[in-house]
Amino acid sequence: MLPLPAVVLIVLIVLWGCSSLPPAPQRERIILTTSRSTQYYSVRGVTTDAIFDDIERNGLFDHNARRAVGLTSADWGIDWKGIETRPGLCGPESMTITMKLVVTLPRHDQLNDLSQHITTNWQRFSARVAAHEQRHVDIYLTGAKKMKTRMEAILTQMSSCSELTRMIHSIWASEQADTESAQEEFHLEDEAKSQNDRKPLQAQIDINQGRLTAIDSELRGLDQALGGSKGQHETTQAEIDAIKSEMAKVGVSPSSCSQSGLTTRAQALCHDYNRLAQVFNGLVKQHNEIVSRRNVLADEYNRVSGVTNSLIETLNWTQ
Repeated sequence: MLPLPAVVLIVLIVLWGCSSLPPAPQRERIILTTSRSTQYYSVRGVTTDAIFDDIERNGLFDHNARRAVGLTSADWGIDWKGIETRPGLCGPESMTITMKLVVTLPRHDQLNDLSQHITTNWQRFSARVAAHEQRHVDIYLTGAKKMKTRMEAILTQMSSCSELTRMIHSIWASEQADTESAQEEFHLEDEAKSQNDRKPLQAQIDINQGRLTAIDSELRGLDQALGGSKGQHETTQAEIDAIKSEMAKVGVSPSSCSQSGLTTRAQALCHDYNRLAQVFNGLVKQHNEIVSRRNVLADEYNRVSGVTNSLIETLNWTQ
């Protein structure tokens, strides 16, 4: 073997003599190969409830057995070779890290049957799911790049093949675990954000449903009052009809009660009639007031119910 100064001198001469030629490309120690494919599962239904019922029945589960609308899975692979160039010194020949990503997204099979409103909501929803899964893809790709960087660092170390194998296995396991932790952290953050976005909607829905419950209770009370009023109305009308029949027998009518010269019996009948007529008119007024209040409440119930249904539909699309 030539002494070290002679080696340096030869290298310098060769470099100057070939200065016009590009340097030979350095062989990459580690090759990282990633791929991504997208697959779809079918969703049917033409209403919001039907669509999400179908997703609930036919949707996905993640590795923690949680319901998922979209899913990203990764298949990691590693292939490496090393040669013991001399005792205790391993010379790695090559390493290839592979990552195959599969993204599963929902796809509606009846788009032509959807209303414009549902179509718009579906497009926003599916785009949000796709963006969420793209974030999972990005986290996996970042993890693969970190894996490569750490592997490159240990391949420069002077160690035996057995020690190098141990370090490779350690990094392989820890980087995958770190990547899955990052995925879970993103999942929790995104879920928290989604829940936070849903809170104002849910709060308003709760307020509205509380109001609907109160209106429904009052409506039932008014309906009972109307039933009682109807009974009183019928009873009083029957009493008036009976008085009018007695009045006819003595030759007097309600319109003649104000005349002078009436007999004592006629005056008594007129008095009873006027009293009952006053009661009857009071019942009619009470009935009309109840009906008016009921109509106002029924209008409010329908309005609040419509707003609440719209809020619930919006809430469903924000999941």
